[in-house]
Amino acid sequence: MRRQLLWCALALFVNSCAATGGGVGGSSGDAPDVRVLLAEGGETYALSVNGGFSVITESGLTLLRSTRSDRISIFGEYPSISVVLESDNRVAVAEKAVTIEPHARAPMKYGKREYAGDIRVVFDTERNLLLLNVLPIELYLEGVVPYEIGDPGVEGYDAIKSQAVAARTYAYDKVRTRKDLEFDVYASVQDQVYRGLKGKTRAATSAVRDTRGRILDYASGPVRAYYSACCGGHTSDIREVWPHREAADYLHGVRDIDRKRQNAFCIDYKRFRWRYSYTGLELGDILRVTIPRELGVSHEAVGAVRDVRVVERSRSGRVTELLIDTTREDFTIIGDRIRWILLSDPARDRILPSVMFRLDKMMDGDRVAFVSVVGGGNGHGVGMCQNGAIGMAKQGYTYEMILSHYYPGCTVQKVY
Repeated sequence: MRRQLLWCALALFVNSCAATGGGVGGSSGDAPDVRVLLAEGGETYALSVNGGFSVITESGLTLLRSTRSDRISIFGEYPSISVVLESDNRVAVAEKAVTIEPHARAPMKYGKREYAGDIRVVFDTERNLLLLNVLPIELYLEGVVPYEIGDPGVEGYDAIKSQAVAARTYAYDKVRTRKDLEFDVYASVQDQVYRGLKGKTRAATSAVRDTRGRILDYASGPVRAYYSACCGGHTSDIREVWPHREAADYLHGVRDIDRKRQNAFCIDYKRFRWRYSYTGLELGDILRVTIPRELGVSHEAVGAVRDVRVVERSRSGRVTELLIDTTREDFTIIGDRIRWILLSDPARDRILPSVMFRLDKMMDGDRVAFVSVVGGGNGHGVGMCQNGAIGMAKQGYTYEMILSHYYPGCTVQKVY
């Protein structure tokens, strides 16, 4: 009888641990790995490993094993990938993919940055050689959050936590939707800025760990957690910024105003309001470069600029349709693509901060002689306003309140 009671108690303990995500068996959903694209199209990739490591094939076969630090060169011609150890010139050859797995979680260096996790080299469908960093999503976030939100100080800590949840949700969704591709996310603004172990901060790491496993959920699934630096007082409707992307109820745009102060939460951001001015000739020089590049037309199709006009704007004040009238052809630019047409800094090829702007023009007959683009905000404006989140956190809003404001109807759920 006593033995039966002990077995019952043990069974209850195990079931309890499984339900709460601890103890024997872990949680019902484990933290996934993320495959981050670090480089593509290179002929040779050079790595440094701080400690022992193994070279493993796609099938799990260990080709090489080293017990010391070394430099590694990886190159290939489809379908073969060659791995060369600098210390003793040992060579291993694998088919289609190979993984460098460090012992004792030692970091690996590529270029000027160090990375946790594994390094994987694989061919894509066009037979280009890709260099990936494969690591647990929580470690990935520690290399993302500092670069996406910065360090707003102790008072802004809940903004960092809201960024951690948004970034985790974004990556978690990509892991699910891109599982049939060679990688999940780019290491750049094409997805989220990721810099490995460089630039990690105590505040960001704490925020990631304090929100571990938590994502934004809408109708029993992770949301598309877009975010940008500054909304200028009103976030964007995804249908107007990216008409080709699927709409979502939680991405219809919200008024980002503090009712007590009657100011935007992001008012203290340096690009809350801005102005860029051009002569008619300068504008023409810009458009003769950007229109062919962005619209795929010939340079000869772009004549001298006669006028530039806002045709339509959204309820948030963003320009959704811009008309450029030239002596040879008229061009209509839609949505966020306008930012790539009207550059803020032509010398550095920098795009316009946002499409929340008005045009102040001086005409010379039927030709524009001078134009100022007067606007507000920085980024596409869809989803969370990062500097608005900082403003809200400094006024005492929790990260859950911040997220529910920018993604209305969504809830924070723990998935592992």
